[in-house]
Amino acid sequence: MKIAVIQGDGIGPSVISAAIKVLETISDKYGFQLDFVITPAGDKVAEEQGEPLPKDSFLKIRDSDACLKGPIGETARDVIVFLRRKLDLYANIRPFKSLPITPKIFGHVDFIIVRENTEDLYKGIEDVGDDYAVAMMIFTRRGCERIARIAGEIASERKKLVTIIHKSNILDSFKFFKESCMNVLRSFDLRVEDMYVDNAAYQLIVNPRRFDVILTPNMFGDILSDEAAGIIGTLGVCPSANIGDDYGLFEPVHGAAPSIDPKYANPTATILSAAMMLEWLGKKCGERLMMDASREIWSSIEAVINKRETLTPDMGGSASTMEFAEAVISRILSGN
Repeated sequence: MKIAVIQGDGIGPSVISAAIKVLETISDKYGFQLDFVITPAGDKVAEEQGEPLPKDSFLKIRDSDACLKGPIGETARDVIVFLRRKLDLYANIRPFKSLPITPKIFGHVDFIIVRENTEDLYKGIEDVGDDYAVAMMIFTRRGCERIARIAGEIASERKKLVTIIHKSNILDSFKFFKESCMNVLRSFDLRVEDMYVDNAAYQLIVNPRRFDVILTPNMFGDILSDEAAGIIGTLGVCPSANIGDDYGLFEPVHGAAPSIDPKYANPTATILSAAMMLEWLGKKCGERLMMDASREIWSSIEAVINKRETLTPDMGGSASTMEFAEAVISRILSGN
């Protein structure tokens, strides 16, 4: 499998290096091959080459089997937003599951935010003048229906509950989103509810265990994801997948974090994003070993955090990025 790698900015190269070491270990253990192709993109590349995503990098990404991406700084719109649109990565899947560092007041939580990834205000259709600014909100029936189908498929393998997030009491555009999604989800054997986004933000804090699959428009999903990360304990442990019908790009939810010393950045979110990549590739190609490897990465991460001996500063410890990664690798190699 050919994996395009965007190292990114800030803490990106550090957490990506840690994830690749884990991937190399797990692929050796399970006997499948991953070939990593570095594809420069981001702020530094823009300074050096005049564009944040050179054509050569894009072509290598497009021609790979999947992409593992680190966080991008100020040029994120020109890199990740461009890739989502160009590769039609319409589904942003963000799992949030309790870890040993999750505050006990929330109990055991386990839900997934399924975010539409290519429409809404993030379509970027704007007009800005001296005395005004206008942004157009775009929803298409095709866009709503296909993201609803993804949410339905995921929920069918979980607790069979989908919560559609919107603000239809204020804008008819959100009513269109809600009803278009509802029409698709009726074909699944699921319980489907809908909720105003402000109530959803409240419910995430007071009772996050009530959720299973949260289906959102683009911008609401972006915002609620960071709130969900706070519930889990830190942005540093939250992975994500950007998938379309034919391609997948995997990245941590967090940004480039220029204020954090890269040596001590938490690589968990990037390592778990790599695990999501293996699961996606395994399902796509019928490779059971990749799916097994993905599950072992998740369990190894949980075991290392539960042991509490090798935690990065954001998790309450003092370990470096690579010390944490090595602890995960040691767990994988020991098999217990």
